[in-house]
Amino acid sequence: MSEQSDKQAILEFFNLDTGSVENVIFHNDNGSASVHVLLRPDHPPCPDCGCTLPRVKDYIDKKISHGVFTDRECTIFYHARRYICPVCHRTYYENNPFCFRKQHISALTVENILNDLKIQTETFASVAKRYHISPTTAASVFDAHVKEARRPLPTLMCWDENYAFYHPGENSKYVFVILDFESQEPVDILPSRRKDYLLSYFLKIPVEERKRVKMIATDMYSEYRAIIRQLFPKAYHSVDHYHVSQELSRKADSVRIRVMKQTPKYIEGTKTQTNEYYLLKTFNWMIFKRLDARDKDGKKLFDPGHPRKMNRKLNRFLNYYEIKAMIEAVHPDLKKAWDLKDDVVDFYDNCTYDTAPQELNKLIQSFAASGIPEMKEFSRTLISWREEIINSFIVVKQRHTVDKDTGQVVVSDIKLNNGLMENRNSIIKTIKKAANGYTNWDRFRNRCLYVLRKSSRPLLNPVIPPKTEYSLTEFGRT
Repeated sequence: MSEQSDKQAILEFFNLDTGSVENVIFHNDNGSASVHVLLRPDHPPCPDCGCTLPRVKDYIDKKISHGVFTDRECTIFYHARRYICPVCHRTYYENNPFCFRKQHISALTVENILNDLKIQTETFASVAKRYHISPTTAASVFDAHVKEARRPLPTLMCWDENYAFYHPGENSKYVFVILDFESQEPVDILPSRRKDYLLSYFLKIPVEERKRVKMIATDMYSEYRAIIRQLFPKAYHSVDHYHVSQELSRKADSVRIRVMKQTPKYIEGTKTQTNEYYLLKTFNWMIFKRLDARDKDGKKLFDPGHPRKMNRKLNRFLNYYEIKAMIEAVHPDLKKAWDLKDDVVDFYDNCTYDTAPQELNKLIQSFAASGIPEMKEFSRTLISWREEIINSFIVVKQRHTVDKDTGQVVVSDIKLNNGLMENRNSIIKTIKKAANGYTNWDRFRNRCLYVLRKSSRPLLNPVIPPKTEYSLTEFGRT
């Protein structure tokens, strides 16, 4: 290959314009690559007075890291031409096509770093290793190019907290997430869920913007209700059914634990575990299962005809239907709690916004009259959150899909819920876990929003942040 074709190949590989390069030399020594580049003089006008006839003052060598290879380090040695204005004597550099202002890594490397950091499992350390830079540099690139702002409040919102970051300034270990239900992207992420902090935050948002919010879904944290009633007077407050069911599961499991503590652990005079204690301890997971739950093969878990398996402890073949019956026989409270739990499942499966008030009243009476302390306590929870539970049945929109078998259009009612929020919280926890935690709140917030927002784009003109202290944990190292 000729010298001219070598030069052309290098220019194309490094995305350089042939007409703007005066000379380029490529070296590959000891497992590292280097490119020496000199641009053609373009005589840019003086930025102060606009003079179009500047003189070349001198040349400054700039060393730029260029991450085009992942198996070796690559460096551009750019012989930058510096001009001087004959009128005002201002000195300035020629236009630099390789890197952003005040950075020593190429624009292509910056693009690769920011693209990789959109992946939740990546860390600053892993990206830095791939592109042969330091973790501090990778973090600085991210800080300079990613600035995620609060988005306007949507008409349908979901709120939830996430145990992901301890903010010493706010003395808070919970991250507060605001999610747009329709776009499925976060509006903002805050360092605290405390009432005074959230009141201060939402009060800075114009009243007209807050009035456009129609509905908000949250868990059963009482401070959220107080904030919504005070600052979002036109919004319906909905308690997500997942959190109601979760609270009920805790109460039902408390019944199991209470009964288990009252049950002898060992047969008297031996170290052999009693059958009753064994059932309550080993099959504790069954209390969280619905009556219509199915196994991995799609068969009903509690079907009397479900295949039996040998149980060594009980010395007989049993299926889950029979085991469930044996557990319920240990104490009458267990069957009552299980039945009440299934009544709540039926309530959410079959009710509408119009029928929910009457059916909820029946549920409250059933729990209150159960005679089980834990269930009576849950009845008070239902009374306290009655309005918000009923609001969870409001249909916010309808989805039209085509059945692939019949070709008919199927209309589904969509209700506001926090199911999507659980997925977003999982991603936030993954970001934290991959990096062994963060110490810089702004960086953690920007990283989470950058990953969670599919439409996020980095800044073309970087914002150079002030120098800060870095911790190795947020780079994915300990």
